[in-house]
Order: sequence, then structure tokens, then C-alpha cells
Amino acid sequence: MKQNNTRILTFATSVLLYLIIANVFGQPKPVKSVYKNIVTRQGDKLMDGNKEFRFMGLAAPNIQQNESQIRVDRTNRFPDEYEIRDILDGIQRIGGLATRTFSLSVYSPDDKEMPVYITAKRTYNEEAFQCLDRVIALSHEYNVRLIIPFIASQSFGGIRGVDEFSTLSGKPKGSFWTDEDVKADYRHFLDFILNRKNTVNGLLYKNDPAILCWQLGNEFGSYPGDRGLPYDEWSPKILAWSLEMAAYIKKIDPNHLIMEAGGADRKALLADPNIDIISDHLYEYWNKMGGRPWELSPIAKASREECKGKKPLMVDEFGLGSTENLRELMKTIREENISGGLMWSIRGHRRDGGWYYHNEGGTTVNSFHVPGFAAGFVYEETRMLDLLRTEAFLIRGITPEAVALPSPAPVLMQKGDGFTWRGSTGAAFYTIERSESAKGPWKVIATGLEDSVLADVVKFESSAEASEPLILYYDESKIRGKKYFYRLKGENTAGSSGYSMVLETDK
Repeated sequence: MKQNNTRILTFATSVLLYLIIANVFGQPKPVKSVYKNIVTRQGDKLMDGNKEFRFMGLAAPNIQQNESQIRVDRTNRFPDEYEIRDILDGIQRIGGLATRTFSLSVYSPDDKEMPVYITAKRTYNEEAFQCLDRVIALSHEYNVRLIIPFIASQSFGGIRGVDEFSTLSGKPKGSFWTDEDVKADYRHFLDFILNRKNTVNGLLYKNDPAILCWQLGNEFGSYPGDRGLPYDEWSPKILAWSLEMAAYIKKIDPNHLIMEAGGADRKALLADPNIDIISDHLYEYWNKMGGRPWELSPIAKASREECKGKKPLMVDEFGLGSTENLRELMKTIREENISGGLMWSIRGHRRDGGWYYHNEGGTTVNSFHVPGFAAGFVYEETRMLDLLRTEAFLIRGITPEAVALPSPAPVLMQKGDGFTWRGSTGAAFYTIERSESAKGPWKVIATGLEDSVLADVVKFESSAEASEPLILYYDESKIRGKKYFYRLKGENTAGSSGYSMVLETDK
């Protein structure tokens, strides 16, 4: 209890001091915050002060770096404030209290100068980290805490991971886990990120209650498997590295919890005093190549039994399966007192119109877009999001909140002979109106318009045309060459957003 009070005091003192400095020197003031505590652990439970912290929601792997539909000039590589708010608002609307970013990107010459977080040996991209600053600062407004994995075991294009980090240190692949020079470079990175002062709210990362936990990385168990290496040989290396780095992180940041990243003996991870949380990634499709798809609930129950009475368990990624399989898994997470679950994954609106999309592992799932649209009918997007929303409130033991109005007002933009628009978060559809005067009268020319429109997503993700937003509407009834004025609003079951600014066109 004394430790928790100290942490609360540290946070409150930091905010007070920064407010004083802001008033004196004209620095940006911290955003308003709903947080009173840094989340702690009590046995196998997560605690927010004296209340247990549990959640169901969506993982947000693009909230700190866009992966797909990157413009040729790379200007949308890092989400702007609108895109970050759209994702956090979407998570909040389905009742989520937490989300998980993805691993921070590492330079590779194979990525054709794609901007990344870690650009060279002991060198970090300030533009990228200012984006992460904004993600962390804005989460205070939306009551969505962040799980942040540091680095990936994989070499995904545009993300990269441990092998590329070794290369930056001038060492061969695989040396990440054992080479003392590479580990020293990695500790330099940990020093940088944990001690970083947020340029938006002025808090040090290691003192910020918006961070639910640090995760050692992403899917370390994939390291030997993806490369055809013997697991028995590499698992002890990954374990030793995990325990060493967890201890180092705790020395710098004793406030936040640490979640392991797999790839090592779970009993050893459960026994280590510096590892606070155990994680599972559960996907139905992983076993389809070998026969009958996995039933996920029994796996989650078995994991919970391993952790019961010892440490909290999170299913920090799940999905890519049948609706019934995932429904049963969410029920199991709730009923078996697993701390939380995050469905893979939410993608947000694009600042220049439409949405970001990502095909998930060659499955039919093309990411989730709140509140769900007809374009996602193959993977029952709307039904799955409705189920997730129900479970997100049930796991918290509260009545579901009323659906909120779409917000902010959309931004209507002309594109070629048609229109696209920057969407309104929570809008299920849009209504467009036309007039021959900027002041009206206005006539509805189309309603029920959805901004989630898919082409061939697998092709679309990697093609040159992916950098440009799709045209979402054509006014087929206009007289060419005549001047018109248009406005747009988003709508859902709660009502309408505000209108967009009036757009004038004579095309």
C-alpha cells in the first residue's frame, strides 16, 4: 500500500510541477487525464489502486506507425493526431480500457528508406518518438492504457526486429540474444525510451500511468521457428536474455509492470521476480494447415491454470477464427478471471480519406473498423465488434454505455470526378447534401454511404495505387461545368455528427 501511495504521489507531483513550469515558460500544458494510479500487480491480478483492472478490447498495431497504404512521399508513415484519436476513440467506443501497440521499427536497407524508430546504432528518430509521445499523451483522454512491446522477433517489412538490430551493431544475425556489445546497444535503447520526457505532456515515460506495461518484445517463440532453428538450443538463450533485460528495465523503471514475450520456459518466467505478466497469442488459423482448427478456450483455460495464484495472464492477441470460436474464447477470458484480451486488430481512418486496411496472414480478415461495415461481412465484422463490445463491459461488471454520436465532423474532399472524406469516428454511414448556394437550401442526394470500401486488399496493400485514398462517392446527377456546393455528415444509431465544411466544386 505504501508503494502504491508513493507512485500516486510521484504522478501527481510530476503533473503539478509541469503545470507550474508550463505557466512560467509557456510550455504546452499536459492533456487532461482520467488516471489516478499506475497499474500494479497483486498476486495473479492487475490492480488500478484498490480495484481490479480487467479489460477486453482491440490491439492497435498501427497506432504508432502506419504499416499499409503508405504514401510515396512517406508523409503518413507516422499517424497524426487525427489518426491517433480515431483509433483511441474507436477502442473506447467498444468499451476497451487497454490496447497494445506493435514493436518499434528498426532500420533495414530492404525497406527503401522507410522512416523507422531505431535508425542506426544508438540513434533514434525524433519524429517517430514524438508520434509515440502523442499516442501516450492522448490515451489519458480516452482512458485506454497502453501495452508497448519493444522489439519484434520477426523481420516484417517496415517493422524489422532483433536481427536488424544486431546488424546495426555490426554483428551477425542471432547475436542479439548473447553478444555483449549488442546487449549494451540494446540497454542504451532502453535507457533512451524509459527515461524519455514526453514532448506533449512533459511526463517521463517511466512515470506515466498511461502505460499499462512494457512487453519485452513480440513473439520471441517465433525466432527459432521462423528460421528453422532448433528450439531446444535457442529457448535457453531467449530465456537468459529475457531475465537479464527484465531486471535491467526494473532498475530504470520500478513503477511499471513487465510482460514477457514467450520463447522460453514458462515456469522460469513465472518464477522470476521481475516478470509480472504472462501473455498468450491465440489464433484459430495457426493449426488449419495441420488439420482441425484449434479450439481456443481449452488452451486459454490451461494457461490460466499454470498462472493461477502466481501471476496475471493476458491474451494480448487473439483472433482470425470463426465467430463462435472467438465468442467462446472471450467468454472463457471473462469467466476464468484472465486479466484481459485483445482481438487482432483495429485499423483507423486515413487523414486523407477512407480507412487503412491490412490483410491478416492471407485469411479473409482485413482488419476491424469500428463500428463495422458491410465490406467486412465475410469475417462478420459488425457481429464480432458487437460481441466484443458486450464482453468489454461484462468483464468490467458494468452496464454497456450508450452509443455515442459520431465525432468529429467529417472533412469532405474532392478527388478526381468524385469525393472522398476524412471520416467521423463511430459513424456507421454518411449522408451527403448538395446546393447551388453556399447557404442552401440543401438537398439530400445520397445517404447510407459507407466509407469502408474494399478493392482487392491483398493486391491493394502493396501496389502503388495504395498510397492514394479510394473515391467513395460520385455525384452522377450533377450537370458538368455547373457550380455546386456539398456538405456531409456521419450518422449512427445515436444520431448525427456535425456537418463538414461546405465544399465548392464546378467539376
